[in-house]
Amino acid sequence: MAARVLLTLAIIMAATAPAASAIAVGRTQRTPHGQRAHVAVIGGQSAEAGTFPWMAQVFDVRGENVEQCSGTVVAPDLILTAAHCAENVQTGVVNEASGYEVRTGSVDWAAPPSEAQVSRVTRVIVCGCFDRHTLVGDVALLALSTPTSAAAVTLAPSPHAGSAALFAGWGETFAKQGAGAQTLQWASTVVQRASWCEREASPFSSASETCVVDARRSQTGPCEGDSGGPLLVREASAVGGMVQIGVTSHVYDECDTTKPSVFTSAAAIAPWVSGWAQALASGPTSAQSTSPDAVAVPTLAGIATGQSLAIRNGAVTLVLGCDGEGGVCAGTVSAHVAVRRTLIAIRHGARTVATSVLKVKLIGAAFAIAPGTGAVVRSRLSPHTRALLSRLGRGPIDVAVEGQGIVGGVVRLRAG
Repeated sequence: MAARVLLTLAIIMAATAPAASAIAVGRTQRTPHGQRAHVAVIGGQSAEAGTFPWMAQVFDVRGENVEQCSGTVVAPDLILTAAHCAENVQTGVVNEASGYEVRTGSVDWAAPPSEAQVSRVTRVIVCGCFDRHTLVGDVALLALSTPTSAAAVTLAPSPHAGSAALFAGWGETFAKQGAGAQTLQWASTVVQRASWCEREASPFSSASETCVVDARRSQTGPCEGDSGGPLLVREASAVGGMVQIGVTSHVYDECDTTKPSVFTSAAAIAPWVSGWAQALASGPTSAQSTSPDAVAVPTLAGIATGQSLAIRNGAVTLVLGCDGEGGVCAGTVSAHVAVRRTLIAIRHGARTVATSVLKVKLIGAAFAIAPGTGAVVRSRLSPHTRALLSRLGRGPIDVAVEGQGIVGGVVRLRAG
């Protein structure tokens, strides 16, 4: 499976430098020899002043590290961003609010104070739906100490597959650039079918995630620093002429634009965002005093994994597991063997050879597994399938396991 890439941009700065100047120095853009900087977020373009009015640039300054993400204003005192921008994904420890600085009101991060607003953060709220292992529910909220006058974005459901969309952020314009863009960048893309995303972006939750790729040109995609930024579709009546349908989560293989980019669906977490906006509406004091249990956590489906597969005594047994950090794992699973067939025909003294691949299904079933538990899916093999497997011998057999709501992959086993 292709390596997933989280899009937080970490910048090293001098330990003795003050935070504000260190950010400016650390974000000086350099182009390594032999690499060409794109004009924008990989394959995109610079945003004009006054556009994308609800965009927010998020900095987390801790020691010698400055981590940069993108985000959106969802209420005067609330910023929506990615969960992996708000906690340590290895330990699950939430980052200290005191380390954050949020800039709103300008597409240029170097804009003077008269053109942009800078706010500190009083509370970091990671969604209880976030699963660090699968990245389902990759969203968090930052409560601002000083409300911003920037407009709030509208969260909306994802459109049908094939719809045009766009994303925006201050991230790198090519992989391993080491610094993001000074001016907000945006690029066009296309929403893909859930079935395609499950195959190409596994593990993928069709119930709570959206994936995109500009398959026709394969030239655009988010990169480091764009995490937490929005996936958008145009809506003339909305603020800024767009609505947000997703939150940037991860990409694959060093921002490879030929591979999908995955976003947490805005519709899946919209009630949670709205709940916190209402809970914090009374001011900064409520940001500290509001209990995490005061706002209902979204119920997002988990993603199952295949733990073992065995064929014994004429039956196939597949053991599935459900991660304890996510929600109920539900979906469908199938396992099949690909068998190469060679047909030889002799007609009028001429010999022809034709080769084809036959997919032999071993198992197919629906499942629903509680978080932190497992389930066994078992199926009897037909006499024809048993005979076919016996002819394959007792060596290793590759069995493809795939389906909706499950991590796809290949399991090697021996037929018994």
